[in-house]
Amino acid sequence: MTREYQSEAELEDQLMKRLNALGYQTIQLHDEKAVISHFRDVLNQRNRDRLKGKVLTDTEFIRALNELTGSKTIYQMAQLLRGSDYQPHGKIVITRDDNSELYLEFFDGINFENNTFEIAHQITVNAKYTNRYDVTILINGLPVVQIELKRRGVELPQAFNQIIRYRNESFRQLFRFIQIFVISNGEDTRYFANNDGKLNSNFMFYWTDQKNHWLNEINAFAASFFSRQRLHSLIARYTIFDSDEQRMLIMRPYQVYAVEKIIDRVQNHPGENGYIWHTTGSGKTITAFKASQLIARDTDAKKVIFLIDRSDLDTQTADNFNAYLPQIKTEGRALDRIDSTEMLVEQLQSKSNPLIVTTIQKLNYAIKNNQYKSLLTPYHDAKVVFIEDEAHRSQFGEMRKGINRWFKNAQHIGFTGTPIFAENVGQDGRTTETLYGECLHQYLIKDAIRDRNVLGFSMQYLNTIHGKDVFKDGDEMVSGIDKKEVMEADDRLKMIVQHILLNHGQITHNRHYNAILAVSSTRVALKYYNLFKKLDPEHQLHVTTIFTWKANEKDNEKKQDKKEALTSRHGLESVIKDYNQMFETNFSTEKFKDYFNDVSRRMKQFNYQTPENNIDVLIVVNMFLTGFDSPKLSTLYIDKKLQWHNLIQAFSRTNRIELDSKPFGNILAYRNMKQDTDDAVRLFSAGSSKSLFVPSYDELQKQFDDAVKDLRQISPTPQSVDSLHNLGKEALQKFVLAFREVLRVYNKIRVYDEFDFSKMINFTHQDLESYRSKYADVYQEIIDDPEDPASVLDDVDFEMELIAADTIDVGYIVNLIHAINLKDEDQRGQDTRRIKKMLVNAADPELKLKSDLLQAFLDEIVPKLKPEDNVGNALNQYLIRKREESVKEFSEQVHLPEEVIRKEMDDINFYGENANTKALNEALNANGLKFMEKRTVKNRVKMFVTKALKKFVLS
Repeated sequence: MTREYQSEAELEDQLMKRLNALGYQTIQLHDEKAVISHFRDVLNQRNRDRLKGKVLTDTEFIRALNELTGSKTIYQMAQLLRGSDYQPHGKIVITRDDNSELYLEFFDGINFENNTFEIAHQITVNAKYTNRYDVTILINGLPVVQIELKRRGVELPQAFNQIIRYRNESFRQLFRFIQIFVISNGEDTRYFANNDGKLNSNFMFYWTDQKNHWLNEINAFAASFFSRQRLHSLIARYTIFDSDEQRMLIMRPYQVYAVEKIIDRVQNHPGENGYIWHTTGSGKTITAFKASQLIARDTDAKKVIFLIDRSDLDTQTADNFNAYLPQIKTEGRALDRIDSTEMLVEQLQSKSNPLIVTTIQKLNYAIKNNQYKSLLTPYHDAKVVFIEDEAHRSQFGEMRKGINRWFKNAQHIGFTGTPIFAENVGQDGRTTETLYGECLHQYLIKDAIRDRNVLGFSMQYLNTIHGKDVFKDGDEMVSGIDKKEVMEADDRLKMIVQHILLNHGQITHNRHYNAILAVSSTRVALKYYNLFKKLDPEHQLHVTTIFTWKANEKDNEKKQDKKEALTSRHGLESVIKDYNQMFETNFSTEKFKDYFNDVSRRMKQFNYQTPENNIDVLIVVNMFLTGFDSPKLSTLYIDKKLQWHNLIQAFSRTNRIELDSKPFGNILAYRNMKQDTDDAVRLFSAGSSKSLFVPSYDELQKQFDDAVKDLRQISPTPQSVDSLHNLGKEALQKFVLAFREVLRVYNKIRVYDEFDFSKMINFTHQDLESYRSKYADVYQEIIDDPEDPASVLDDVDFEMELIAADTIDVGYIVNLIHAINLKDEDQRGQDTRRIKKMLVNAADPELKLKSDLLQAFLDEIVPKLKPEDNVGNALNQYLIRKREESVKEFSEQVHLPEEVIRKEMDDINFYGENANTKALNEALNANGLKFMEKRTVKNRVKMFVTKALKKFVLS
């Protein structure tokens, strides 16, 4: 048994021996030069037949390195490693010294045994700082996996922060080929993909067995994850390239196991169907895409058809597939969007397109239409594999039966997050199992929440109907009460709108996230929309609604006549007119698809820094409650009956992982739906619902009180944090950890209706803001430390996004300044004092830089402004004047003309750091300075200009 006090060195030695037992050879590589030299030897050895006895010369090897790395991004190098989909080999072509072309292969993506697997430890790289890497895995001499270890008992974020620091400081040349990072303290182990830009600790993944049991302990993890065949497959087969985001994705274990089960079913069990039960939000599209890709490439299937049931998802899925699959191109074009049945038939006939994305409606029409039947006859007996998304929804009707009759030898693989069981069966009585047969792999919502692949839920039931015996069970009314009249009463809907207007900011972290309001009908949607207009005439929140009037009204055609249907469309027309005015667009119900796409885009691209472009609350009936994924959606307001799969699907719109400032999905139910919720959760979590919901308010209240108590013991007041700076690293660490815990609990408890700072004991909102500012000061001091900026960052995960959720930034303050009421002296003073108070507690780094300047403007200029003056213009003029004063003062310090400083400022502002410094160089030469003196002054100028551009420019 491993000792609890096992040191990092002992852990490293243990892992090296484990990897040796798995077939990795240990090599001694002391530094970066040795790594490059070793790769050169391996490259020569792998290509000895192509080299024909003439190993690479120095110049040829430099050309090879340039082809491999050069100016490439990590994303581009990762693609180069894997080659194309149909030629999955890493290869480059260089020109030899005799001008002949030479093809060099450096990775075999098909057969893992055609690659060499090696390990090295304590490689030292001297860059900005000297760094030593714990364990490095090399394939064919290329470092592809970096493992960072911490002794048992140490928090994993330390290892994550160390990886980030190494990446920023010393991962260069061949080390930029690293594909996967693994971090472990012996007891807990995670992996994540390398990428360009900032890495997010929320996307560190667990590795599991096929039953979703964690393999956390380093020996269990290594035995499975670092099996040479498994590691090779993760790199060569189970990596996704998202060309839209320019990022590499390493698949999660349940996705890998599901794909392997599907491939096995297609290859070894022809004629047998199956389905994958992976919970909503777990990445089914990626899994389905990878399965489709590998079936098309590696099996004898004539066609792979990804079948979906909604035209909006047709476009979305085709776009996703093209983003994930830049290599699968046929005759120079990517996967086509199928806009018509005719296009579908063309693609079915094409021999060059193995993969098709279409809707069940288009395919059904094609096989029923006489003009296409003869063209599709060859598919009667051909092997066609259907990958069917949202199998809980679309595969139970006549269209599926017709497709089955036409494609006689087809295999159907269904994907669903919410299967149909006996409890939630539809009118036809068929379950997912009767339609598809065996469940090939499952990953339930409780698994996803446990793994933090999706968030849990905060559930609040809010009573909106007061009176004795109004409800009997759940949402059912007692006899004699008109349920529709009560539930749609103006007073009740008004009360709900008022609740949303009053609490939306608190629930969504000061409008950093958006929300959906789900209602029972199009008529109610329009009533809600008009109430928002009436009660929020200044558009404090941007609210709109969307529905398909034909579909929704057809469901109620017995109760609605033609006039009502027209009224519904006319109502939506009025909504879209308001929308056009709000966002400067030009939509109508005639352009409904364009309106839908724009609404979807704004919901997904929600950005709190540009509130004028956002939709805060989207009122829906059925749309957007399934199939819509956005990390920026945090809240679901419910005023309709939801049951079984429809309930889980709707809830799951809110629980996509984002930053730590989004700790869970918020569900606020304005109906008594607890029993329906409990039933659905029980069914789709296989009876275990405890992990789906966050703690109750009372439990969080105790956690918050305990966290505040711990903070007060370390720093009794915000001001006492200052003294911690003199006590050293350990004291600062304790403060950071304590206040971070306060923020974590606060981000959870603040969404509850019961939460009120005025009821808190010994902790006010002002205390929170003051501690928040000190927290930001500690962070800034550490990253500005010229000696050792990593000393505390390696040991403490600051999680700055916890303060960013409530951060008052420059744009917010400037908007408040513009809104100062100059016509009322008392109000002018109140507005000014309010803004100054916010500036004192500024936590946003950019705002802290401008804080003194803005406070001086409030003290010196605002009191002198006349009622008819424009505050914004006055602020701009003040900033220009202060910038000029600053330039004048600095020019005197460095003995340079003011116009030189101004030109340098203009050039850097326009061109960035690569701006032409000719004027500055000429001025420095004219001063007759020596080389080192010129360099010192030049650096001072650059620092001044960079800071001035941040300080004196508001945008």
